[in-house]
Amino acid sequence: MTYAERQAFWKNSEIGKLLGFDRWPDLPQKSETSLVFKLSAEKWISNSNQGELIKDENWIQIEAAIRELDGESKTLVILKSDDETYMNIRGGKSAKYVVTATFNNKKFDVLVDLSKSDEIEKLVVGGQEENYSAKMCVDLLHCLVAARAFTQSGKLDPLLSWEEDKSIYNLK
Repeated sequence: MTYAERQAFWKNSEIGKLLGFDRWPDLPQKSETSLVFKLSAEKWISNSNQGELIKDENWIQIEAAIRELDGESKTLVILKSDDETYMNIRGGKSAKYVVTATFNNKKFDVLVDLSKSDEIEKLVVGGQEENYSAKMCVDLLHCLVAARAFTQSGKLDPLLSWEEDKSIYNLK
């Protein structure tokens, strides 16, 4: 049942009328549009990035690109709505992903798994092995939830744990 169908049900059903939903004003329709306008997915062949840039993509393409991350030849997906607002999803090897997002290209937030330690793990990103805190290496489910929320709302999912990324790449 779609959002509009649920809304119509509550306004028109006997139970909905008993509860007073028929007197409520019409609510705005839920948007299924994406706030991400560019999807960049790298693909390393030898020392050359042969990745692709897709404009006006949909969630199916975004999810497929994330699921294709293998930590070897495909290690980075970027969801971009403008030059200062984007989400990076890195890794993929051993089902470990690092998800960061920025809204001003200066402060970066990173998705964390608070049940993990600060031990160092190695992931391949951009064709190079890099060190990450273990708590920054999240599973595929959390990665997809974060990407879906960012794609649909242009915001970070508030039910996930986010921390400010204090790495050397975080410019202040």
